[in-house]
Amino acid sequence: MRKLVLLWCLASSSSHPVEEIIGTWSSPPHNVPSKGVPDGPLIGNGRLGGVLGWHSESEHPSVDLHLGHNGFFAAPSGGASSCGYSAGGRKALAGLTLEFPGLAGAQMMAQQLAANGTALIMLKVGSARALTLSAFIHATEDVLMVELHGGLSTEVLVTLWTFSGCHGPPRPPVSPSTRVAQGGAPVSKTTGATSDRLPSQVLAGEKELRVARGNGWPFQATYFPVRWFGLSATLGGDPGSSSFTDVEAMGRCGPELFLRGPCAKGTWRPKEGDGWLAVRLGRWPLMEKPQFSSLMPLAELRATHWASWTNFWERSFICIHDSAVTMFHWYMSQYLLRISSWHGPAPGLFGPFVVDDEVVWSGDITLNYNAEAVYYNAGAANHLEAKRDEETQQSQAFEPYFQAILDFIPAARRMAAELYPNCPDSLAFPAHLLPEGVQVPGVGRGDLGQKQMGLFAAVPFILYWRYTGSLAFAERALPFLNGVARFWECNLVAGEDAYLHDAEDCAEEICLPDGDVQPDPTVVLSLLPGFFQTLAEMTELLDPERARHGDAGAPASASALQQLARRVAPYATEEVDGAQVVADFYGGESAHGRELRLHAGGSVAWGGLFAAFPLGTVHRRSRKEEIELVHRSLVRFFKQWPGGKQGNSFPHAFAAAARVGWFDGLLEVWESYLTNTSDPKCRLYSNGMVLGCGGTGLENVGGAAFASEMLLSTAGGVLEVFPAPLDTVAAFRLRAPGPLLVTAQMAPGHHVTEIELELPTPSEEPSVVRTDWLVQSPWPGQDVLVNGQVTNVGADGLFRVFLTDREVVRITGAKRVERERERA
Repeated sequence: MRKLVLLWCLASSSSHPVEEIIGTWSSPPHNVPSKGVPDGPLIGNGRLGGVLGWHSESEHPSVDLHLGHNGFFAAPSGGASSCGYSAGGRKALAGLTLEFPGLAGAQMMAQQLAANGTALIMLKVGSARALTLSAFIHATEDVLMVELHGGLSTEVLVTLWTFSGCHGPPRPPVSPSTRVAQGGAPVSKTTGATSDRLPSQVLAGEKELRVARGNGWPFQATYFPVRWFGLSATLGGDPGSSSFTDVEAMGRCGPELFLRGPCAKGTWRPKEGDGWLAVRLGRWPLMEKPQFSSLMPLAELRATHWASWTNFWERSFICIHDSAVTMFHWYMSQYLLRISSWHGPAPGLFGPFVVDDEVVWSGDITLNYNAEAVYYNAGAANHLEAKRDEETQQSQAFEPYFQAILDFIPAARRMAAELYPNCPDSLAFPAHLLPEGVQVPGVGRGDLGQKQMGLFAAVPFILYWRYTGSLAFAERALPFLNGVARFWECNLVAGEDAYLHDAEDCAEEICLPDGDVQPDPTVVLSLLPGFFQTLAEMTELLDPERARHGDAGAPASASALQQLARRVAPYATEEVDGAQVVADFYGGESAHGRELRLHAGGSVAWGGLFAAFPLGTVHRRSRKEEIELVHRSLVRFFKQWPGGKQGNSFPHAFAAAARVGWFDGLLEVWESYLTNTSDPKCRLYSNGMVLGCGGTGLENVGGAAFASEMLLSTAGGVLEVFPAPLDTVAAFRLRAPGPLLVTAQMAPGHHVTEIELELPTPSEEPSVVRTDWLVQSPWPGQDVLVNGQVTNVGADGLFRVFLTDREVVRITGAKRVERERERA
């Protein structure tokens, strides 16, 4: 059914919507390089990433490919004060520049192909044939492939360079440039261990150009895994063009490239303009010899790369015929997720696309909204492989994030002991951290006293559990979740109303400068019930004895956790402009408080968003008064922030509105946000990145949850397809918590034609899977046929479906008069 549904919805020759998802550029990007969100074409494999930029107005048209890696970050260091190194954080790695001296005045255009993870740059001079440069980073191997096609003969000047990280020359200066004699031995250069830059080294030879940059200095190796990250470039294609000529090892890549350190240069002369260049990544300890894996044949690299992307896109799809920008954003968001977070270290605010040593907010893993939002739609999009499959070479999107959080547990335990000594066995997380258990320096108590960090960090764990039911995962997650539970058992206070309150907290990141204490933040109250309930479920399944009785000194029993979930205080509400709305925190809506927070850029009016999403307690099947309260709060938010243009709200506001069924002009506002070209701070780039109004980008892939929420709802445990009032051709295949795979299609007039339900393919690991489902009929007044048989539908339009492994259940509607004729 899936292929037929797509052909029917697309009404085009494409077999999958992603084939039409192409980012295009007719002029060079403006923000490559950048200290923030890059706007050029992006490629990657989930840990190694590339950002393309180009220059067409110079005598030598050129293409720059900036390379970064999620694992390339520096630990904080007291021994290096310049270039932002004392604070540590993500750093730029290296890059590749290709110059085309024979193509002066060439017109240059670019594309980013989401279907197969490839970027294309076309160079054309007058009416001459075009030269096409294609580049991809292999989906599973750390190899960048650059190919030239078109038969337009030209020499290519190749420069493989390291990043310098500072303006001006390094201290002490590096050695001068040295040319390699024809047929001579390779030449190497290094900055040395005493330089004020991160260590760099290069090697230049006719068969290989090589650069490497260290992520620290030798004195750090005793407490931090300092490594070389090296890149080795070799040529392929015609035997006569598989060597570099005019080779040179340079101590520094010229004054005009002041942020580039040592580099290796050579000339590439592809025969008739066709050839390929491979750049392999290697990593090795600082005091050891370089290590690079062997390079598989080009045909095999292509085939395995494309097969991996095909597998990725087969896992889900959406089609909303009348909203091309929603389709573009949804698919590009999955693309960005795949190239930023698949296996290896966790991405930070800008994924592996860090092209400056002083990237804003250190490019770290920020836990108070940002890092978690990356994964808001990963479950619905079915990117949930339990582990890396050696046969298909598929991993899964959540794993890098999970490992980063679990690696930080020892530091979180120490932080809790220091800041909350009366809360034994608890975990306290800061707002900012890096992979491998490294903390970024910052303000004490997490970030200006915010307590939500560990709780918010649990959100992707909870989502993964809901979408998989994996018991192996639950067992792995329990130490982290138990530590966070202990923290909140210790910090919640029973009030006179018998509810549990978060009496002293910081909700807006700026409470301490304001002199405020911000009790009962809505973000905390919205997450706690689902958190405690999830932990209760896991405890009951994995440790039945403790689930019944609990252990002395250990986290509470399942029943006690369920009781905690029920006792969390209700959301604080206040009257704003004559309407009762959810407050950001208790007492937070005074005129003075709002003035202070707005002046400092605070997130005023967020309360209604978190009450519904990502784990909020209010949804489209909640009590009428609760839904109306959140609706009024959303009205207030969009009034306070026209177009939804506020800081980190993009991945929250629209999905929250869809979850509670508030669609009053919502799709139009969404489309206006994405199609905007006049607001430089809030916009969708051609590469799929949404530059959020707060200056961050990768988290906004989570905004794709809005489209998924419009197409599929499981609010209140009831499955409902196309809950949004769309009047267009639409179709989808998405995953529901349960877990359950759902495929459906709809014609104009909100006419649902059919639904298919199936359980996910059983995994080798034991899991808990829901097989009994309540479904909302999309055919009021009609019979419902389940596998061709009329089923019983209640007065509320609900009917029950039972599923078994490997069974596909087909559901359709039929007018009762037609059924009566059939029976006659």
